[in-house]
Amino acid sequence: MWSNEKPVTDINTEVAIIGAGAAGLAAARRLHERGIDAVVLEARDRIGGRAYTLQPSRESAPVELGAEFIHGTPPVTLSLMHECGEKAADVPSRAFQFGNEDFEDRSDLWDTAERLLRRVDPNAPDRSVADFLKALPPDEATTEQLDAVRMIVEGFEAADTSDASVIAIANEWLGGTERGTLRPLNGYAPLMACLARIGEARILLQTRVDEIRWSSGNVRVLATDADGQLEVQARRAVITLPIGVLRDNAVLFTPPLPPPKRAAIDAMRMGPVIRVVLAFRSPFWEHTEGGRYRDAAFFYAPQGKFPAIWTRLPQHASFLVAWAGGSAVKRIAAAGLDPIEAALQACAAIFPSVDVRSELREVYHHDWQADPFARGAYAYLRVGAGDARDALTTPIEETLYFAGEATSNDEPGTIAGALESGYRAADAITGSESGRLPST
Repeated sequence: MWSNEKPVTDINTEVAIIGAGAAGLAAARRLHERGIDAVVLEARDRIGGRAYTLQPSRESAPVELGAEFIHGTPPVTLSLMHECGEKAADVPSRAFQFGNEDFEDRSDLWDTAERLLRRVDPNAPDRSVADFLKALPPDEATTEQLDAVRMIVEGFEAADTSDASVIAIANEWLGGTERGTLRPLNGYAPLMACLARIGEARILLQTRVDEIRWSSGNVRVLATDADGQLEVQARRAVITLPIGVLRDNAVLFTPPLPPPKRAAIDAMRMGPVIRVVLAFRSPFWEHTEGGRYRDAAFFYAPQGKFPAIWTRLPQHASFLVAWAGGSAVKRIAAAGLDPIEAALQACAAIFPSVDVRSELREVYHHDWQADPFARGAYAYLRVGAGDARDALTTPIEETLYFAGEATSNDEPGTIAGALESGYRAADAITGSESGRLPST
């Protein structure tokens, strides 16, 4: 709680940016390019937000505990990588899925899921993905196809099929999204550091925002850092808080956000994800089964505790990533399993001829649900959400601007979407590329 009895450090700026993730850093960069002073407030002791890269000295490749891939070829991400001198590599598409008591080649997962999603009528009343799948005649949808859609929704959207909008999912996957997956070879950390350096903004780490007091053309951000309380006074603010934080009212807005904004926030959910990175003594999977899995990037077990496990290909690193999203997270909790133990069991089921426990060297894990500054992985649209992303994006009285992956229609749930949203918010604030703030 804020107390008027404690000394307060005052900071004055033109724009206060809440959050030093990709969206906040992108906004700071664009504002700096246009001669606008900005201050970024970040509760964590690092930049990057849900891009969280570790570089263990004994690993040949980075360990990503948050964002890892580049989906398609988004110009905003690839342009930044080029500018920062970073490189990306294609992730092989070969995948195996457990079926008929063995792993079968399933590199056609996307095509299989799309065949069902094309049956979604965008003009019909919205319903959940689960209800849509249940309504399909048994002779028109195989178990394989149903599992493929669930894998897409829970594995890649981190969404609960009983709550996620089937129209939103279909629009995203059938809306011309470019296929293919890349990964930054050195992880996302160098991109975040480069973005922050280019922006040359004032970034205040370990500074938790408690309250945002605002009126038209005036913002007071009340925050707490290691030295006590501070207040940032600005004319505008860019809010990049995740949906989970906004939904839980973890930051107080005075006056409260208007009803249309609250409705947009409530129309979304933060997808739950458990991600465990298991570092082994060697990439044993490349040699087991006569080398059958040497070029495999993904292993799928739709009904397993961890429905997806992937390698670091094209880098031949000695670790596997175990991923559970949506209802799979509930299955792990219901079984009373520790996530690390569940991940080991999942790997042991895939490679029964290998003693995976004896091969294990180290484990990396971050609980995004328990993280008070994230409260989940990334946002998805609930049934009936409609244009909630647009409603969330709409500025309030040319004073409060919203950015982050949850506000992106084209690239939701991605670093690309976060970057684009940050640039978009800065563009809206300046009003033109010439660079001065519009008068109030």
